[in-house]
Amino acid sequence: MSRSAIELLEFDRVLEMLADRCHFSVSAERAIDLGPVSDVDQVQYLLTVTREAVDLLTDHVDFSVGGVRDIRESLERADRGSMLTPPELREVLDTLQASRNCRRSFTQINQGERSFQELAEFVDQIEEFQDLETSLGRAIGSQGEILDSASPELSSIRSRIKTAHRRLLQRLNRMVEDGRYQPALQEPIVTMRQGRYVVPVRADRKSQIPGVVQATSSSGQTMFVEPMEVVELNNEWRQLQMDEDHEIERILRYLSTQIGDHAEGISRALDAITALDIALAKARLSFDLRAVEPELELDHSPLPGGHERNLIRLREARHPLLEADEVVPIDIELGQRARILVLTGPNTGGKTVALKTVGLLTLMTQAGLFVPAADGSVMSVFDGVYADIGDEQSIEQSLSTFSSHITRIIATLQQADTDSLVLLDEIGAGTDPEEGSALARAIIDALLERGCLGMVTTHYSELKSYAYVTEGTDNASVEFDVETLQPTYRLLVGVAGQSNALEIASRLGMPAEIIDSARQLIEPESHEADQMLDEIRQRLSAAELAEEEADREREQAREAREQAEEARREAEEAKHLARQEARAEVQAELDSARKLIRRLENAAAAPPPAPAPEAKNGAKQKRKPRSDAEVARQEVQQVEDRLRKQRRKQPSPPKREEPIRVGDRVDIPSLDMTGEVLEIDPSGEQAEVLVGSFKVTQPMAMLKRRSGPIPNESRRAQISTPAAPRVDNEIHLRGKRAEEVMRELEEYIDDAAQASLPWVRIVHGKGTGTLRGIVHDILKSHPTVSRFHLADYREGGDGVTYAYFKD
Repeated sequence: MSRSAIELLEFDRVLEMLADRCHFSVSAERAIDLGPVSDVDQVQYLLTVTREAVDLLTDHVDFSVGGVRDIRESLERADRGSMLTPPELREVLDTLQASRNCRRSFTQINQGERSFQELAEFVDQIEEFQDLETSLGRAIGSQGEILDSASPELSSIRSRIKTAHRRLLQRLNRMVEDGRYQPALQEPIVTMRQGRYVVPVRADRKSQIPGVVQATSSSGQTMFVEPMEVVELNNEWRQLQMDEDHEIERILRYLSTQIGDHAEGISRALDAITALDIALAKARLSFDLRAVEPELELDHSPLPGGHERNLIRLREARHPLLEADEVVPIDIELGQRARILVLTGPNTGGKTVALKTVGLLTLMTQAGLFVPAADGSVMSVFDGVYADIGDEQSIEQSLSTFSSHITRIIATLQQADTDSLVLLDEIGAGTDPEEGSALARAIIDALLERGCLGMVTTHYSELKSYAYVTEGTDNASVEFDVETLQPTYRLLVGVAGQSNALEIASRLGMPAEIIDSARQLIEPESHEADQMLDEIRQRLSAAELAEEEADREREQAREAREQAEEARREAEEAKHLARQEARAEVQAELDSARKLIRRLENAAAAPPPAPAPEAKNGAKQKRKPRSDAEVARQEVQQVEDRLRKQRRKQPSPPKREEPIRVGDRVDIPSLDMTGEVLEIDPSGEQAEVLVGSFKVTQPMAMLKRRSGPIPNESRRAQISTPAAPRVDNEIHLRGKRAEEVMRELEEYIDDAAQASLPWVRIVHGKGTGTLRGIVHDILKSHPTVSRFHLADYREGGDGVTYAYFKD
């Protein structure tokens, strides 16, 4: 792998981004030194490790190797027999504890639904040192101090030191408070000189306090005297302090020896933690770059002119060092129908960025990094990546721009072969245009003979025609908007670019006569070629617009079908509800009729009333009042009339059905399911129905009674989606085949909707993005889903989708 190409493509800046995401200083140090590898199996292994790290952090965002210290130097010194200091021992203890916590946390995670086999190999190298950790924890405090519990002898010595210290101070305090000595004291205080306790005595009264002079003041007026009566106590206290120092040194040497005995195992654990942390840093970088795992192309069927085994197919690729929201994604295919891509277009249009994007994403892939591109992007593994980018004159070697380019190209031609990727910026530039163009074509011929893949950028118009007629080459261009005089940065493969110099000059105010004169000076062949290229671009633009319009029409048709289906369902439900309401109204009328009939029967059974007396003198009798029976019959007749009118309101009156009761078999038209009524609420408006193995609550008006009990053996068979009694709000689909995902996800969405969940979390992983595409297609077309979106990077990023249901 060419070191100069790695530098020119700025791969070191990507490694710096990786190092910034490491949580362990040793990992960050080693991340800077990472480089691309050329073995296909090793690249596949590195990508698998990164994929597992992405999946691990998707499910367990807080997992890390935090707390580990760089103790390599301490381990080397302990291994040589040197004594470590208490702070160094504390760092070793912190590292052992953090390593143990990391191992146990990962082990617990790895026992779940998913298995991280490659990461588990790292963790298996993290050995636990329980005895050493216990010894260090007993001896070293959180601030690096030696604890009394380090040894029984140390605890005893420190206890005696406290006793001796207390006795010494008590004796001295009594002396300074004694009236016999106070006249001789400069101050009534106890202080320390030369590590021994003394009292300040006036020089002219030294004889009044016999003792050892440990120091004098700068003026000579004060002498710091250790009174004779406390000399022995001072000696005892100082001796105990020396005993403490000796015991501490013994403890430190013992612990250092223990660490030296385990230095090799601890070093292995550090290496494993470093590898694990780098893998996690790659995952964090992929989240931040919105990167995906590239598919490695090991065997493909190229078209004539393509490469026999290497292929680069990037979809919506972005330069990783540019802001993701500002860079324009590009699509590039190299190796399928052409081995060399000739990229043309105006300056600052994005040619060099496209060149660097291809090279940088190749290096990232071969270093086990995910690439900032869309799902379905394909990369190959190259033995060598060579680049000549930029204008780097060598003053020291007295090389011109042209000479420096040619020097690098010569070195590339000497090493490039069929498994190489060559990237040449402004090929043949810096010299006479005619000779430069000829040299550029000859260099491309040489690259074609060597069978390598490559991209070259140029301003030479001759290379455009050359690429059209030469097998193995193809044109590409960066788009330029002549109206705004700004590049669009879109890459158009199969179409050569134009310089647009005359159009730009004209729009900037160049006199028209000069522009016309310039056009006449252009060779007819060049003018015709530019016209042909312009026509090709227009046709390509028209084709793209037609494709976009077709996509919009397909989307509109899909939405129209969904709306029609929704309208049909709503109409069916409204029709059913109307029928139920009509039946309820008729039932109420019938109940009223029955009450009146009972009143009629009661009236008929009652004894007749006494006859009214006749009027005297032959007077005319009053009209006999109507009986209750007659009134009841008249009311019944009125009810019947109302019932007949009600029936006439319905074109096809529904067949009278028995009321739905517990145990009845019912249809649920809105769900297209059949179930058994388990319970009806006291209001009679809601019913709980057993559908297969789960329960749903439905309005009584939405149920249709069926005759006969529901057979036990057919309950589950009647339901297309078996569901658990409890529907979780999260489903894991990683590692499943496409057909499994389609079946399981559709069943899960149906169950979740019936369980009235507001939203669900779908974990499909990042991987190649195939599963994510399947999931999103299902969610787009499912009638119960209102919207969905990818999770925030802290919650899994592109590996997790949240879906929300309609109210």
